Amino acid sequence: MTLTGVVLTGGASRRMGVDKALVEVDGVAMAGRVAAALAEGGCDPVVCQGGDAQALAVLELPVLPDSRPGGGPVAAILDALDAAAEGDVVICACDLPWLDARTVRMLVVGAAARPDAEVIVACDGGGPHLAGVWRTPSRGRLAALVTAGVESYRDALDRLNTARVDVPSSVVVNVNSPDDLRRRR
Repeated sequence: MTLTGVVLTGGASRRMGVDKALVEVDGVAMAGRVAAALAEGGCDPVVCQGGDAQALAVLELPVLPDSRPGGGPVAAILDALDAAAEGDVVICACDLPWLDARTVRMLVVGAAARPDAEVIVACDGGGPHLAGVWRTPSRGRLAALVTAGVESYRDALDRLNTARVDVPSSVVVNVNSPDDLRRRR
């Protein structure tokens, strides 16, 4: 079965002040670190969803355009599912620079254990994170949510058949600002 990896790279990065997909952590762009975790975790192909395709070219990954620029992560996830031919799609935000292949594999194993779930999402004590396995048949229900105006990732998860996989908090640290990076280092 095809296991596509998608790095969400279309956010506005207002708190970061620059395109956070390209902010380097230990010499590697955050989106590149997430892409490597997806590839090492078994995803092939790995692509970027949204953002500045010209700037993202340094990652040497295909960049799929957002059909609703500025539409938020739920619309971007729908675009990623629309682009996937078949199979499961592992979709992760670019601002999870410590995501690792082990965690990606945990999500894939969690998906195998829950064939009834539309999405299998990484969770820690803080709740769900923007890292999960999405089943392509969930497109229709997700499209209906987008059409209904649902923009919140957590709201979408609450309205879908969602399974949760507990992961270490250290691998799902979300980096939204320079302060987030300074605190981690």
